[in-house]
Amino acid sequence: MMKKTAVSKTALDSGNYLKDLQRWYESYKYHINRRYAKNTKLLYSKAIELFIDYSLSIEDEMDSLRDIRSTTFDRYIDFLEDRAQSRGVKQKRDGRYLSKATKDAYIKAIKGFFTYISDNNDELYTFDRYFRNIKRMNNEKPEEKIKHLSEDEITKLLNTLNEEKDKKQSYNAYRNSLLVKLMLFGGLRISEALAIRLQDFVENEENGMYLMTIFGKGEKEQTGYIAIDIIKEEMEYFKNIAGIADNELIMKTKNKKPLNRRNALSIVNGIYKRAGVKKQGLHILRHTLAMRLTEQDTNPLVIKKMLRHSNLATTTMYAKASNNSVADAIKTLKGATK
Repeated sequence: MMKKTAVSKTALDSGNYLKDLQRWYESYKYHINRRYAKNTKLLYSKAIELFIDYSLSIEDEMDSLRDIRSTTFDRYIDFLEDRAQSRGVKQKRDGRYLSKATKDAYIKAIKGFFTYISDNNDELYTFDRYFRNIKRMNNEKPEEKIKHLSEDEITKLLNTLNEEKDKKQSYNAYRNSLLVKLMLFGGLRISEALAIRLQDFVENEENGMYLMTIFGKGEKEQTGYIAIDIIKEEMEYFKNIAGIADNELIMKTKNKKPLNRRNALSIVNGIYKRAGVKKQGLHILRHTLAMRLTEQDTNPLVIKKMLRHSNLATTTMYAKASNNSVADAIKTLKGATK
């Protein structure tokens, strides 16, 4: 009988973003202890530990270390800025709280860490290209495309979901369709979509959308939005055919066990493949919603409300968008469901 092998210590990732960061950091600490002076070791350790703290806020966006881009590091600098402000650091003339030298030092430390990962993983996967695109250190915005689906790819994806529902008429087919749509049209994070129950959907017929009760990080209750028409077939199936209880998890396996993130990633990547979409990942669906709305010139405050995203500019962090604005924005997305 063959033994189940564990993930190699030098494998790039295991599919768990935070655990893999910690694993590589434990290895890297031994490396820097041998090579660097005390003050350098302290700086590098602090920079990486803060990067791991920051990663807690983006965990739901990252399926693995392969999802890192230059914008990941740019947002890390934003995290450091917010941290400095909250700790009472005096604001500088340019409106920042950290000097360019400080930003340079932290990015240099993080680059050293990811260079170590690049040099030591079995797959020879490298991160160097993402550091070449970082421009925020000079107070410039990075120029990088966010990975998302094109309109043609959205159509292929939805056609595949509909075909599989019609052909199989199974719980899993409707579950998979709802899972994708909650992220693609409702902007839910995968952890939020996996936790959804029928009782979390409240119809707002006037605006033609569902208000979804979502429990985010720290069990904070939030509201998500999705057009009723987009998930009408799925909701009718779960209510009238599958007959699941209002307080029952929708995202379950055929053995009635809760669907986990790894299951979901495998399922969604399989749907991409069958649809002829040469992209992978869960958070690409949430990115697609944000990009579509941005390209339609939707008010950024509406996008903020729809995605419930906390890492926006401080000046818009506390702004509120009306539910009617959200409804209007959602209605413009209906065309892709036909």
